[in-house]
Amino acid sequence: MKKLILSLAATPLILGSMAVSAQAADDGFNVFSDVKFKGELRPRYQFTDDKGSAKDAGQQITNRTNLNFSAKLFEVDGFNGTMELNAVNDFGTEQSTTSQVGGEATVAKISQANISYTAGGVTGIAGRKTVNLDNQRFIGSVGWKQNFQTLDLAAVAYGTGDFNILAAYVYGVNAIGDAGYDYGRNPEPKYVGGVTSGRTKSVAVNASYKVMDPLKITGYAYLLGSASDTYGVALTGKIPAGDSVKLNYRAEVAMQTGATLETVAGVKGDTSLYGDAMYFNVDVGANISGFLVGLNYEMLGGADINDAKSSQFQTPLATKHKFNGWADQFLGTPSTGLADLNIRGGYKSKSIGKLLAVYHMFAAAADGATTSAGDAYGSELDLLYATKVPGVNNLGLLVKAALFMNDDAINGATSYNSDKTMAWVQLDYKFATK
Repeated sequence: MKKLILSLAATPLILGSMAVSAQAADDGFNVFSDVKFKGELRPRYQFTDDKGSAKDAGQQITNRTNLNFSAKLFEVDGFNGTMELNAVNDFGTEQSTTSQVGGEATVAKISQANISYTAGGVTGIAGRKTVNLDNQRFIGSVGWKQNFQTLDLAAVAYGTGDFNILAAYVYGVNAIGDAGYDYGRNPEPKYVGGVTSGRTKSVAVNASYKVMDPLKITGYAYLLGSASDTYGVALTGKIPAGDSVKLNYRAEVAMQTGATLETVAGVKGDTSLYGDAMYFNVDVGANISGFLVGLNYEMLGGADINDAKSSQFQTPLATKHKFNGWADQFLGTPSTGLADLNIRGGYKSKSIGKLLAVYHMFAAAADGATTSAGDAYGSELDLLYATKVPGVNNLGLLVKAALFMNDDAINGATSYNSDKTMAWVQLDYKFATK
């Protein structure tokens, strides 16, 4: 353990010396120039008490070590390369994967490896990359997880500040906790929420235009191979209300249909994993002299027993932990959909940090065989405190908890019909060379 701590502490010094050496080569032709390093050390303690698990309570200690290297390639302006390594160690505290009491598996992988070229406001990029689109409801990197998600893609992006558009062809998904896809020894893809962790054939298009501060229009189309096609539009904005009051809103609607694209291996033909479903999201929030308040309603449609074509609305590539409670009870949408009405309140300042409480009330969104629309799916209270550690540059502290409470009205054996409590304490240290 002592050697491990010393090696982690020495990492910034080693990287700094490497960067100086790479930039000091004045003679000859440089493959790499303007070399930059950045990294992160993120130790975390997690406690889980899941009454629906055979193992019940468990705890886990993990650490994320992330090292990112970027440089100009071949001394060509706008031509850049990025390589990133991410390693997670659980120090032998991993719990049984069948009980879901643990949280993060030990894994080391190349999390990013891509090249890009930018000219005239247009950027082309190819390779493995973390991708966060819009509010991450449909495509995100799941950065909360120590083992975050990345995509293998070829993409083109253009932006002017007010207008931005990205179009990507996604040929690989590297889901959280997955060390990558072995093309040689494992020809069968692994399905993660309907999309393969490994090979896929998917397309993502996201465009936004800021009309003015009170109105930004975002449109998107996400065609996930053999899973679904999703089309939607979101209106967002900030409404001026005085120097001490900041108002913001989001109004969004999306529709999901059967997939038009296929995966390279696995599901074929018309057997799309998901069918017709709707999505709605309405959010209003305010910052009043540091006091935070907000109200949100999100509805993911479900399979209605009276409509044979309907299905549950799924978002397999999303940063799901951000939505529907931090206890992760609804990572997959229930068959009859999900309605989440939640209210939040807190306080934020540079001296104190951020305090936040969110209370969720969950219900079915459609009529099922044993469930009617509006039937309660339980409730959840989420609590968070985040601050910078005084006296230490670039070190943050996070304390977080999620308390999911079952509702007796739930019928049948489901993953969300029992009480669940989770808590985390985390340090996050980031460093970079100049």
